[in-house]
Amino acid sequence: MSPGGGRLIDGNRPTSPKAWKIQYKALKEKRVREVLGSDIDGLRRRGALLIDVRPSEEYDAGHIEGSLNVPLYKLIDGWSPQQCARKATFAFFGIFNGTEYNDKFESDLQALTDAKDEIVLICSTGGTLNPDQKSQSRAQSRSLMAAYDMIGLGYEKIRFLDGGYNQWRNEEREIVVND
Repeated sequence: MSPGGGRLIDGNRPTSPKAWKIQYKALKEKRVREVLGSDIDGLRRRGALLIDVRPSEEYDAGHIEGSLNVPLYKLIDGWSPQQCARKATFAFFGIFNGTEYNDKFESDLQALTDAKDEIVLICSTGGTLNPDQKSQSRAQSRSLMAAYDMIGLGYEKIRFLDGGYNQWRNEEREIVVND
């Protein structure tokens, strides 16, 4: 854990370039790959589980039907000195809904899934493991960070939704909103 309460990858914050290199290598070695929105129905029929790793507030505002919410990050909800400092840092950059690592991610995931399950991860952007796509905004993502964590838990059949929830919604595919 970092001094701010977040997890570290080989001593680095998970969103740092050094940590991304470590995550990227592991994801490529374990053959984590993307799936298209058009593949989702077929994967569900085969028994794949859709795991949406976005914060619960985002999930409730709209998600793919049948997906389960297991947030990798959650809104910063406490008032410890570290949490106040993180909130202030986010606010400095105009972000008033800053997040922190959900320390229940692993236990929540394991309560809903088995390491043998085929899993499709969903976040806002999806990410990419394709070196030809140079856009940093499409590279590292919460889906890929979650996939990295899942590899450490013994999961082997991990995929992620290309373009994530945002692309799914922009393609005008069916979504569900929680009241």
